[in-house]
Amino acid sequence: MQETQEFWFTTPAGNKIQGWYILPVGYKEGQKYPLALNIHGGPRAMWGPSEHTMFFEWQFHAANDYFVFYCNPRGGDGYGEKFQQALHSAWGDVAFEDIMTGVDLMIEKGFVDESRMAVTGGSYGGYMTGWIVGHTDRFVSAVAQRGVYNLISFYGTSDVPGLITSDFDVDPWEDTDLLWKHSPLAYAQDVKTPLLIIHSENDYRVPIEQAEQFFAFIRRNGGIVEMLRYPRDGHELSRSGEPEHRVSRLSEMVAWFDKYCKPE
Repeated sequence: MQETQEFWFTTPAGNKIQGWYILPVGYKEGQKYPLALNIHGGPRAMWGPSEHTMFFEWQFHAANDYFVFYCNPRGGDGYGEKFQQALHSAWGDVAFEDIMTGVDLMIEKGFVDESRMAVTGGSYGGYMTGWIVGHTDRFVSAVAQRGVYNLISFYGTSDVPGLITSDFDVDPWEDTDLLWKHSPLAYAQDVKTPLLIIHSENDYRVPIEQAEQFFAFIRRNGGIVEMLRYPRDGHELSRSGEPEHRVSRLSEMVAWFDKYCKPE
């Protein structure tokens, strides 16, 4: 087991963000490693040094020679109302600044090989993975899991449509342009990072149509994308899915990282 290292950093806009990193097994000082950036869901979730639903996953990444970085960008719980409400009507740009500031700091400290960076996340973390690869080509591998990619259709198919109304102050018919502007699907044509999309067929929180749209848009535009769909499981695949599926998900994720972060 690798120890979790905590640190705080300040974004260009002056926001203080709490983050953590885990060194790869066999870490050698002065050597740079591929990055496994992990992004939490919610968007109101809050991670810590030993998040019980993620601890094994982070250790698995570290055991496969990845430097693991994660943080609590603005929007999550635990840091006050102003911090949480910073994402209101702005799911993508705000968290993007916070997360990328942390990534840049890890590069500056000499831990990370900037040419071998991977990103992943689930639910809102899947949204942010899709948002990031649509707004930068700095990552060479990405795995978007159970993500929200089209806020408009999500409203019509999810079991929590009120999340859109409360976070953006509109229903889709009132301001379609606003919701499309904040949807990763709107930037699918700009995705240059090889992307693996993972989704469960019985996901009622974020229905699989979200993944199907993102996959189709990127594939038809000539991007490198694959979609892995699991039968029977739902939004909780990574936590309480069928054991064989949980093992498969982790193995497929790291294999996708390795394909582009560790080319032969």
